[in-house]
Amino acid sequence: METPRVLIRPAPPYEPPVRSVEVDGSADGPTPVPAGARRRFAPDRSSAQAVEARRFAVGTVTLVLEVLDRRRGVNQLEGVVTQQLLVELTALARVHGLVRPSAGAVAQVVENAATLRRVHVQMRGPGIAEVFGSCRRGDRVRAFAARIEQLPCRVRGASGHYRPGLPRNVEYRWQLVDFTLV
Repeated sequence: METPRVLIRPAPPYEPPVRSVEVDGSADGPTPVPAGARRRFAPDRSSAQAVEARRFAVGTVTLVLEVLDRRRGVNQLEGVVTQQLLVELTALARVHGLVRPSAGAVAQVVENAATLRRVHVQMRGPGIAEVFGSCRRGDRVRAFAARIEQLPCRVRGASGHYRPGLPRNVEYRWQLVDFTLV
């Protein structure tokens, strides 16, 4: 039996070759730009928004998984998910919470609790992002998909309460709009 031959080739040069300068001062091509003179880009608003969206997505998806595992109450999702999704998750928690688990079953639930493995965020526009990834429960790996948006939320004024007749303070905050666990 013959062993297969492996041909190893060197990688192509990454940097352009250094150009020589002639005696009369002319070069055989454009002069290279020194490393210190390269233009540095400042982080723009979209990359900062993507980082903020990822932080929110990781925290919120972890919270949703904990609610579905019955380690947290559904009321802890208020403010981070839309009202419609909150109603759906409440109904799902009620269906799964019909039988109260015994002490041994609670230990098994904690042992087989869902843990987040990977999260990817794809910005779809200003204030809109799609989130997808995987989580692990016991030996099983499951996929999830979600959508988050920056939606207007009313915030309390400096006095701490709403006053009728005055304009309301509105802040745009990330909220989980849709969530699917496969």
